[in-house]
Amino acid sequence: MPIREVTGVNDGGALFPDNTNSSKNNVNSDSTNTNVSATHISRRTITDEEIETLSHFKYDEEQDQLIGDRAIETTLNSLFLGEQHKMSSGAENIFFTNLGNNTNFYPMWGGLKDQSLVVNQGADGFIPPSGRVYSDMFSLPLGGNTTLNTIGYTGGNYFGVNIAGLGITTTAGEDVEVGISLVYKLSVNDREVYKQILPTTEKRFAGDLIEWFFDHPVEIHAGTTIFAEIRKVDRENDIDYGVFQVREGDQLQDDGNYRYQAIVHNRLFEDKDLELISPYLKYKALDFKLDATGSTVLFRDLSLGTDNVLTPHAVNTLEAVANGSEIQIKIKDGAKILIESLPVSGISINGTFVNSVMNLAVVQLNEIFTNTSGFISPDSFVNSFTLSGNDLTLGLNDGVSYTVDVTSLGVDENNFVASGSLSGSDLTLTMADATTVTIDASSLAIDTNDVVESGTLNGDDLELTLSNASVITIDVSALAVDTTLYVESGVLSGTDLVLTMSDTSTVTIDASSLAIDEDTTITGGEVSGTDILLDVSDGSTLTIDASTLGGAGSSGNPVVSGSVVGTDLVLVLDDATQITIDATNMINGASGLASGGANWFVSYGTDANTAVNHPQTNLAAGVAGNAPFYFGTALTRGSEMKWNHTLVNKQAVFGIWAGTEATAGTYNSRVHSYNWSTAFKWGGSGFFDFNTNMDLIIANNGPSAYTPIQGSEMILRFGTDGHLSLINVVAGAEVLVMKTTIALSVTEFKLQMGSDQNQNFPIAQVVDIESLWEIVHDYNNTEGGIDNGILDHTVLKSGISIEIGEKIMFMLDEVGQGDFFGTNYTNASTGIVTAEEQLENQFKYQTNEALVFTLSGVNDWNMNTNANGYFFAANLDQYREGGGSGTIQGMHSLRFNNDGKLTIYDEDAGVKVATAKINPQVGSSVHLYMGVRGNRAYYSIPVISKQLLSQSEQPDANYVPVVADQTAIVEEGGVLNFQVVSSDNIVNQFVEVDAPSWLTMNQNSGVLSGTAPAFLGTSADTIVVTCKAGNAIGGSVDFTVTISITEDTSYTNSKSLQFNGTSTFLQGNATIMDSMDRATNGDGNAWSIGMWVKPNNNTATQTLFVYGSGSAATEGAVVVKKVNANNITVTYGTYSSANIVTFGTAFTPNTWSHVMVTFDGGTTGNNVADMSDYHSRFKVYVNGALSSTIGASAGNGYTGSVSGENTSDNIFRFGRNNNVHNEHFDGLMNSMAIWSSDEGANVSDIYNGGTLHNLSDLTNAPDHYYEIENSATTITDIEGSANLTGYNFASSDLVTDTP
Repeated sequence: MPIREVTGVNDGGALFPDNTNSSKNNVNSDSTNTNVSATHISRRTITDEEIETLSHFKYDEEQDQLIGDRAIETTLNSLFLGEQHKMSSGAENIFFTNLGNNTNFYPMWGGLKDQSLVVNQGADGFIPPSGRVYSDMFSLPLGGNTTLNTIGYTGGNYFGVNIAGLGITTTAGEDVEVGISLVYKLSVNDREVYKQILPTTEKRFAGDLIEWFFDHPVEIHAGTTIFAEIRKVDRENDIDYGVFQVREGDQLQDDGNYRYQAIVHNRLFEDKDLELISPYLKYKALDFKLDATGSTVLFRDLSLGTDNVLTPHAVNTLEAVANGSEIQIKIKDGAKILIESLPVSGISINGTFVNSVMNLAVVQLNEIFTNTSGFISPDSFVNSFTLSGNDLTLGLNDGVSYTVDVTSLGVDENNFVASGSLSGSDLTLTMADATTVTIDASSLAIDTNDVVESGTLNGDDLELTLSNASVITIDVSALAVDTTLYVESGVLSGTDLVLTMSDTSTVTIDASSLAIDEDTTITGGEVSGTDILLDVSDGSTLTIDASTLGGAGSSGNPVVSGSVVGTDLVLVLDDATQITIDATNMINGASGLASGGANWFVSYGTDANTAVNHPQTNLAAGVAGNAPFYFGTALTRGSEMKWNHTLVNKQAVFGIWAGTEATAGTYNSRVHSYNWSTAFKWGGSGFFDFNTNMDLIIANNGPSAYTPIQGSEMILRFGTDGHLSLINVVAGAEVLVMKTTIALSVTEFKLQMGSDQNQNFPIAQVVDIESLWEIVHDYNNTEGGIDNGILDHTVLKSGISIEIGEKIMFMLDEVGQGDFFGTNYTNASTGIVTAEEQLENQFKYQTNEALVFTLSGVNDWNMNTNANGYFFAANLDQYREGGGSGTIQGMHSLRFNNDGKLTIYDEDAGVKVATAKINPQVGSSVHLYMGVRGNRAYYSIPVISKQLLSQSEQPDANYVPVVADQTAIVEEGGVLNFQVVSSDNIVNQFVEVDAPSWLTMNQNSGVLSGTAPAFLGTSADTIVVTCKAGNAIGGSVDFTVTISITEDTSYTNSKSLQFNGTSTFLQGNATIMDSMDRATNGDGNAWSIGMWVKPNNNTATQTLFVYGSGSAATEGAVVVKKVNANNITVTYGTYSSANIVTFGTAFTPNTWSHVMVTFDGGTTGNNVADMSDYHSRFKVYVNGALSSTIGASAGNGYTGSVSGENTSDNIFRFGRNNNVHNEHFDGLMNSMAIWSSDEGANVSDIYNGGTLHNLSDLTNAPDHYYEIENSATTITDIEGSANLTGYNFASSDLVTDTP
């Protein structure tokens, strides 16, 4: 390269040799030379290349800037802003260092990938903004312990996690003279990403510890191999003396060599969306406090003063969980971690430190996060309330207030007992709203040998005389019996005595537990005075006091005489009317299924009609084998069965059993194609599919299956037309999933269920869908009820009525369709085309979502013109709250006020809308009527309910939720979605107090959910969770949910491992796997190896398995290989002395084959005469069949031992031979097993006809067993402890191709 001598200026002026117009910048100009003192001029030589480089820069004196016309590439650690800041490369990050305090700042990143690639031009090409979050620093040794051997500090390091390198510590293996610098370099994919120089200011000696912290972090993403090297460099003379020698480690690497020993100092990092990063993540002390309202949790740093609030969070949005020995604070049910690790000693609540026991501290924190302390305070009660929109604000006597959504309250004081039954020791009362209350009657101390012989009503006391002459007295005054209400008739249905009252209502009494001999019958009867005397076939007499059957006391309508006519009991009352009761089954009971309340019962067999009393069809508990089961409450036409979907992936069938009336077990009970006349099936893969007499209406999982959302509402509706409809409620709307092909001929039936073991029983209730509305005008005279929807011009009357002090709530939760509402309809019941417009006190829900009160020029109501929603338009009085057309109006009520006036009230807005011009008669009942304009689906008919206008002092114990202790079962690793069931009074809030971190409770729905931990086989598998349930009126109640974690006994094999034929293999600890050891020749130690193999077209010799000596020089090993494209060779011994047997045609390329190699433990050797005997020790079975021997070689024979105990020379691998021969396997492998026995006799059981199965279930299970399911790097030994580690595999090597 040509060089020349030039004059340079040392004041920073640049050289621009080709810029002749600027004398300031031309070092050769006369002006520059004459104006610059000789002391400022030096001469040096520069090359043409340097002149070319300098020509691209000039100095702007006015701006004091160096200006370039080319891009500049600097070193990795070189952009400095004076002596204050620098910018550096940190491999996968850029750091900005404050040189004043050596703080390395890093940016928040967002990005766009290469937009020239089509794949990056959509959403996948955008990287959302994120920030980096770091763990605490930790130190990780590489290479094992230090030895005295030396080795160069050079080589690759693979990192499977995101890691930020902070520095290294290593031990010098050689002396380094003064003036020789150590240069540390890091490269990724041959591109240098970091370099740092460590000068040697004093001599370093071999054995010195060198601790070297980087100028700034060097960050590597998971899955990256980084090349590290330290070199010795004389920088002054530009001489590289090669790689720095350090101490070698004692840990043998995968390649069979040793590496340099070093300790690397790191932090783990994670890129999180900015929303998930908390500024308080690393706090180590914090105080938590509720604000004055009890609705907000305050984070406080008390070191800054008690008034220093860092951040507020709403109650019920946080949770505390154990994190090792410290506590983590996170968003409840969310991913955001607010505080990573708080020491227990640094946590206080309102200035008081929490309990020093971590678990108790977690409970304390979660109590304040959910405000359970205020929730359960016994000294607080409600003394005021304010309604604003949907919000009811309750003021307590201590000044605290709480706000609840009143639309969810809906408590009806007139919710009375409709029927009752005794199941075991539980008295189950069914309320008028179809909910149930269960009372444990075991403590009543009633002798089971004593039965009720007679009874009489004495004033308000019901006195029952038992067979032991004792008397039980029950105060019935609280039953609110109407003295004008009496029994008109009665009939026995099954074991239920159904009495029809004078107001057409019915009362059902379960007579199944009267404990009368089943073989007896009624043979006759007479009335004696006020007693009904029934003659029984066993000679006994049953006496019933009938004096008060017609009313209360002498003012009623008592029975005066009676007789038995055929099978009827005929009672004559005082007013000459008659009551006829069918007595055919009064004692015997009815044939068929017994009644049993809202539970599941055994249908047939010796345990028929026995309550299941278990949440699952559990085999161990003796439940599953009794299938099919039946639901205790019958479905009648016009009723429906409701439950929340909690079925697991086990097959189940629901419907009407048509098979033999006997127990069918799990399999036969769930086969829908026979045994069932009408049924719908839940498939084992988690969807409804095949059915009998049921058509699938809609599919959302392939073309012929439907999968509901876990926890969503399911309805089985029995229409008045006899059709069954299976419905899923999605986002508040009904989705018709299935419907019967042919309508049922019966008017009622009890739903039955057959299933696999461990299926959940639905927690259900049966309700009468006709009870809320009845049809009073049927235009075409074709309506069969409202369950299938109603047609245009239909007029409905509410099944509930109100009297003074009460209100009917009605929800306008859909767009207006021009429907009419009122309080009476008196026209004909059919054929009136304008029937919907002929209501008394009518108003209209218009198609613009306004309530219109002026109809045909007449308004039956006085408007509240001060209401915000009132407006007068088009000469019409109208009301619409919250906006213009399209604004759904929500909850309203029809109120019968205490002053006798009738009003329409907007419950959401908390405002009176209008008052009726004509008051209803006090003492009368008022119904709500609805006339529809257009056809309506069932779910579009407004939901109505009844409430009182006033509430008593809070909390009112009459409205405390009734929640019994409950149990749930979940399989390990399974997802629990357990619905807590309350049997009386509503629940506004559920709270769990001490649930483990894997379990959360939805405070609105009461669903406990989470993924169960592993089954331990200890008492830890039973978890008792303390919970609370409460409402704004009645207060709270404690209950427990006991969760049992069961062992997952199911077998799953869905993944195989792909070996690449060049570098991948599995390796285990040979000292642990001793099942194939031989101490002496012929010692009888037999063994077997089994595996599924799918080789590809590669015909090279490939190793399937090797165990024993790693070098196989003087000690023996077992090697199983694939040779000659499709044969198997078993080598037993060393490389120079071995018995070698080859077996023919074991493999077909790209086809799965099961291979099993056995050794009977006999002698091996090199005696030619015994060669066939030696080789017969080994057998190979392919796909369950014995393979023929096609070749054998003495190879000098082998008589020695085989062992993996020699830690310096042992091997245990799948897919690769030793480090000399390698011979990597190329193909798929699955289900590998090793036995310390000859399993030739059991090969058919192991092969299992070519179907994968759980080898642990075999009578003789393997000693070591490997399934490829969850990881390509760690393969767990299912039966033993010799786990395998995968080398050079990627996650993509886990493939779904299985045998």
